[in-house]
Amino acid sequence: MSFNKVIISSGHLTDKPDRPKPRFPESKVGLVWDRMAQQLDAWKVGAGDLAICGGARGSDIVFAELCANLGAEVWLFISLDEKDFLEQSVDQTGTDWVQRFIALRQRSGVKTIFQNQEAPPPKDLSPFAAANIWMVDTGVKLAPSPDRLYAILTWDEQPAGDGPGGTADFAERVKKAGGHLAIINPTKL
Repeated sequence: MSFNKVIISSGHLTDKPDRPKPRFPESKVGLVWDRMAQQLDAWKVGAGDLAICGGARGSDIVFAELCANLGAEVWLFISLDEKDFLEQSVDQTGTDWVQRFIALRQRSGVKTIFQNQEAPPPKDLSPFAAANIWMVDTGVKLAPSPDRLYAILTWDEQPAGDGPGGTADFAERVKKAGGHLAIINPTKL
Protein backbone atom coordinates (compact mmCIF):
# COMPACT_ATOMS: atom_id res chain seq x y z
CA MET A 1 0.00 0.00 0.00
CA SER A 2 1.51 3.28 -1.08
CA PHE A 3 0.16 6.82 -1.09
CA ASN A 4 1.29 10.09 -2.68
CA LYS A 5 0.98 11.85 0.67
CA VAL A 6 -0.62 11.30 4.06
CA ILE A 7 -2.75 13.94 5.76
CA ILE A 8 -3.71 13.51 9.41
CA SER A 9 -6.09 15.61 11.42
CA SER A 10 -7.21 16.06 14.98
CA GLY A 11 -8.87 18.77 16.97
CA HIS A 12 -11.68 19.95 19.13
CA LEU A 13 -15.17 18.56 19.16
CA THR A 14 -17.80 21.21 18.65
CA ASP A 15 -18.72 22.66 22.02
CA LYS A 16 -21.66 21.52 24.06
CA PRO A 17 -24.08 24.46 24.46
CA ASP A 18 -23.24 24.87 28.16
CA ARG A 19 -19.43 25.02 27.74
CA PRO A 20 -18.26 28.00 29.85
CA LYS A 21 -15.34 29.01 27.62
CA PRO A 22 -16.12 28.08 23.99
CA ARG A 23 -13.34 26.59 21.87
CA PHE A 24 -15.32 25.48 18.81
CA PRO A 25 -18.94 26.67 18.79
CA GLU A 26 -21.34 25.05 16.32
CA SER A 27 -21.67 28.49 14.72
CA LYS A 28 -18.04 28.23 13.53
CA VAL A 29 -18.38 24.91 11.66
CA GLY A 30 -18.88 26.61 8.28
CA LEU A 31 -15.85 28.83 8.80
CA VAL A 32 -13.69 25.84 9.81
CA TRP A 33 -15.00 23.97 6.74
CA ASP A 34 -13.96 26.85 4.45
CA ARG A 35 -10.54 27.28 6.06
CA MET A 36 -9.85 23.53 5.99
CA ALA A 37 -10.97 23.29 2.35
CA GLN A 38 -8.52 26.08 1.46
CA GLN A 39 -5.67 24.28 3.24
CA LEU A 40 -6.41 20.93 1.59
CA ASP A 41 -6.54 22.70 -1.79
CA ALA A 42 -3.18 24.39 -1.11
CA TRP A 43 -1.71 20.97 -0.34
CA LYS A 44 -3.34 19.54 -3.50
CA VAL A 45 -5.05 16.70 -1.64
CA GLY A 46 -6.81 14.22 -3.91
CA ALA A 47 -6.83 10.74 -5.38
CA GLY A 48 -3.83 8.68 -4.32
CA ASP A 49 -3.61 10.38 -0.93
CA LEU A 50 -4.52 8.98 2.49
CA ALA A 51 -6.43 11.02 5.08
CA ILE A 52 -6.56 9.83 8.70
CA CYS A 53 -8.64 11.24 11.56
CA GLY A 54 -10.58 10.16 14.62
CA GLY A 55 -14.13 10.49 13.23
CA ALA A 56 -15.57 12.70 16.00
CA ARG A 57 -18.02 15.56 15.51
CA GLY A 58 -16.51 18.86 14.50
CA SER A 59 -13.09 18.97 12.92
CA ASP A 60 -12.73 15.20 12.31
CA ILE A 61 -15.96 14.78 10.38
CA VAL A 62 -15.40 18.02 8.44
CA PHE A 63 -11.87 16.87 7.51
CA ALA A 64 -13.03 13.39 6.49
CA GLU A 65 -15.92 14.71 4.38
CA LEU A 66 -13.67 17.20 2.58
CA CYS A 67 -10.95 14.61 1.89
CA ALA A 68 -13.49 12.05 0.64
CA ASN A 69 -14.98 14.73 -1.64
CA LEU A 70 -11.48 15.30 -3.07
CA GLY A 71 -11.03 11.58 -3.82
CA ALA A 72 -8.54 10.75 -1.05
CA GLU A 73 -8.81 7.46 0.79
CA VAL A 74 -10.09 8.14 4.33
CA TRP A 75 -9.36 6.08 7.43
CA LEU A 76 -11.35 6.75 10.59
CA PHE A 77 -9.45 5.67 13.71
CA ILE A 78 -12.22 5.17 16.27
CA SER A 79 -11.04 5.35 19.87
CA LEU A 80 -13.95 3.51 21.59
CA ASP A 81 -16.51 0.85 20.74
CA GLU A 82 -19.12 2.30 18.37
CA LYS A 83 -21.93 2.85 20.90
CA ASP A 84 -19.70 4.68 23.40
CA PHE A 85 -17.97 6.63 20.65
CA LEU A 86 -21.27 7.88 19.22
CA GLU A 87 -22.47 8.91 22.69
CA GLN A 88 -19.24 10.61 23.80
CA SER A 89 -17.73 11.96 20.60
CA VAL A 90 -20.37 12.36 17.91
CA ASP A 91 -23.89 12.94 19.22
CA GLN A 92 -24.89 16.50 20.03
CA THR A 93 -28.55 17.38 20.58
CA GLY A 94 -29.98 19.53 17.82
CA THR A 95 -27.25 18.69 15.27
CA ASP A 96 -26.80 16.26 12.39
CA TRP A 97 -23.37 14.91 13.40
CA VAL A 98 -24.58 11.32 13.92
CA GLN A 99 -26.20 11.26 10.47
CA ARG A 100 -23.05 12.74 8.92
CA PHE A 101 -20.89 10.13 10.68
CA ILE A 102 -23.09 7.27 9.44
CA ALA A 103 -23.15 8.66 5.88
CA LEU A 104 -19.38 9.11 5.95
CA ARG A 105 -18.79 5.50 7.00
CA GLN A 106 -20.94 4.31 4.08
CA ARG A 107 -18.96 6.21 1.46
CA SER A 108 -16.69 4.41 -0.97
CA GLY A 109 -13.05 4.89 -0.01
CA VAL A 110 -13.78 5.36 3.70
CA LYS A 111 -12.48 2.70 6.08
CA THR A 112 -13.33 2.49 9.80
CA ILE A 113 -10.73 1.02 12.15
CA PHE A 114 -11.51 0.45 15.83
CA GLN A 115 -8.61 1.06 18.19
CA ASN A 116 -9.62 -1.69 20.64
CA GLN A 117 -9.25 -4.21 17.79
CA GLU A 118 -6.13 -2.83 16.07
CA ALA A 119 -4.08 -0.87 18.61
CA PRO A 120 -5.45 -1.17 22.16
CA PRO A 121 -4.42 1.88 24.20
CA PRO A 122 -1.94 1.56 27.04
CA LYS A 123 -3.53 1.67 30.48
CA ASP A 124 -1.84 4.99 31.36
CA LEU A 125 -3.38 6.93 28.43
CA SER A 126 -6.95 7.85 27.61
CA PRO A 127 -8.25 6.15 24.46
CA PHE A 128 -8.43 9.59 22.80
CA ALA A 129 -4.79 10.42 23.52
CA ALA A 130 -3.74 6.95 22.39
CA ALA A 131 -5.70 7.41 19.15
CA ASN A 132 -3.84 10.68 18.44
CA ILE A 133 -0.49 8.95 18.90
CA TRP A 134 -1.69 6.04 16.74
CA MET A 135 -2.72 8.46 13.96
CA VAL A 136 0.61 10.30 13.97
CA ASP A 137 2.63 7.06 14.10
CA THR A 138 0.60 5.61 11.21
CA GLY A 139 0.97 8.81 9.19
CA VAL A 140 4.74 8.85 9.71
CA LYS A 141 4.97 5.17 8.75
CA LEU A 142 2.84 5.45 5.58
CA ALA A 143 4.02 8.82 4.24
CA PRO A 144 6.51 8.20 1.41
CA SER A 145 8.87 10.76 2.98
CA PRO A 146 8.70 13.28 5.85
CA ASP A 147 7.91 16.13 3.45
CA ARG A 148 4.80 14.23 2.33
CA LEU A 149 3.29 14.10 5.81
CA TYR A 150 0.71 16.82 6.46
CA ALA A 151 -1.40 17.58 9.52
CA ILE A 152 -4.31 19.91 10.21
CA LEU A 153 -5.23 20.69 13.79
CA THR A 154 -8.45 22.47 14.72
CA TRP A 155 -7.27 23.79 18.04
CA ASP A 156 -7.52 26.87 20.24
CA GLU A 157 -3.73 26.59 20.78
CA GLN A 158 -4.13 26.32 24.55
CA PRO A 159 -1.80 23.69 26.05
CA ALA A 160 -3.74 23.36 29.34
CA GLY A 161 -3.88 19.75 30.50
CA ASP A 162 -2.05 18.57 27.40
CA GLY A 163 0.10 15.50 27.91
CA PRO A 164 1.12 12.59 25.71
CA GLY A 165 -1.42 12.31 22.90
CA GLY A 166 -2.88 15.76 23.50
CA THR A 167 -3.14 18.34 20.74
CA ALA A 168 0.13 20.13 21.58
CA ASP A 169 1.86 16.73 21.67
CA PHE A 170 0.27 15.84 18.30
CA ALA A 171 1.70 19.06 16.80
CA GLU A 172 5.17 18.37 18.25
CA ARG A 173 5.21 14.80 16.94
CA VAL A 174 4.35 16.00 13.42
CA LYS A 175 7.05 18.70 13.54
CA LYS A 176 9.62 16.23 14.91
CA ALA A 177 8.82 13.83 12.05
CA GLY A 178 9.46 16.63 9.52
CA GLY A 179 5.85 16.99 8.43
CA HIS A 180 3.86 20.08 7.47
CA LEU A 181 1.47 21.51 10.07
CA ALA A 182 -1.51 23.84 9.72
CA ILE A 183 -3.55 25.07 12.68
CA ILE A 184 -7.11 26.34 12.42
CA ASN A 185 -8.09 28.18 15.59
CA PRO A 186 -11.90 28.50 15.74
CA THR A 187 -11.62 31.18 18.46
CA LYS A 188 -9.91 33.44 15.92
CA LEU A 189 -12.35 32.91 13.04
